[in-house]
Amino acid sequence: MSGGYTLCDHTQVPDLVPQLARLSNLAFAEYEGGMTVGASWTAWYLQRPGTDPALCQAALSGDTMVANVLVCVQPVQIGGELLRCGIIDSVATDPEHRRQGLARALMDHAHEAMAEAGLEAAVLYTNPEDHPYRFYGRLGYQTRARAAMLAGPRPEAAGCASEPVDAADHGSGLRALLNHYYARYEGYTPLDEALWRWHKLEPPEAIPTVVAELTGSGPIATATFAPAELLLAGERWSVSVAYDVAAQVMNADQMASLLSAAPEEWVMVILDDAAPERGMADQVGLEPQVSEVSMALPLSARAERALDAHHGPWYAMVESLIGV
Repeated sequence: MSGGYTLCDHTQVPDLVPQLARLSNLAFAEYEGGMTVGASWTAWYLQRPGTDPALCQAALSGDTMVANVLVCVQPVQIGGELLRCGIIDSVATDPEHRRQGLARALMDHAHEAMAEAGLEAAVLYTNPEDHPYRFYGRLGYQTRARAAMLAGPRPEAAGCASEPVDAADHGSGLRALLNHYYARYEGYTPLDEALWRWHKLEPPEAIPTVVAELTGSGPIATATFAPAELLLAGERWSVSVAYDVAAQVMNADQMASLLSAAPEEWVMVILDDAAPERGMADQVGLEPQVSEVSMALPLSARAERALDAHHGPWYAMVESLIGV
């Protein structure tokens, strides 16, 4: 490639963890909803189940990583089908190396590698107000759902029954509750034990707080909170990022009960505009801060057929949106 750049996969990047942490902070520092990351967080993120270093792409200037695309292979629900997808995130270019065609070249390489690996679709998230949204559209990605990052003070709930639980002890019951609740949601990857452990038990800097309402027969409601410092309205905010919010019977009161257990005074959640939980979040006082869209690119005829159908709201995969 012209300009003295070397394109390669992650198996060929020297000092991958500190290089990726540096690049992520350079590339995303100005983005609303972005967070600062360190080497320990980056090492953990690269262990996300399904992340394949041979599919992940990088551009080097000398030995320095100046552009990146992560690819994580997971089954994702789309159009009533469970498709083997490449989840793309951390598409980043060092600001000093932009407008060199690096992102386009790396995405093309990623698509070729995913197709050769037999993946059926590529899935990603982006802000519809930013340039990358138009860039992904030119690559053939279709907008699948529109979502919002909502934030506000931690709600109060009278008689709150939600309390922190041991995610290891209650993992089986909580996974069953979440997989049942999100069974009709597009964009959802059913939780297996490996994904559960990575997400709930193994983060290096602060273990997420898992709360639940328990009965003799098991959990009937749950939410997870990860601490994060996010850029919102030009300022850094310490928030509890709420995700995997589910209940046997979900309504605004139940939403308030779960969110009231957040460790931080401010709560953030990302929800599809068409999801029933979106109106509940409004009712408990959360307000939209940043828009997001989910986008998909079919890599097989089966995926093209699936993308012609809509079978429910979109599950916002928080680890691909902001990394927690």
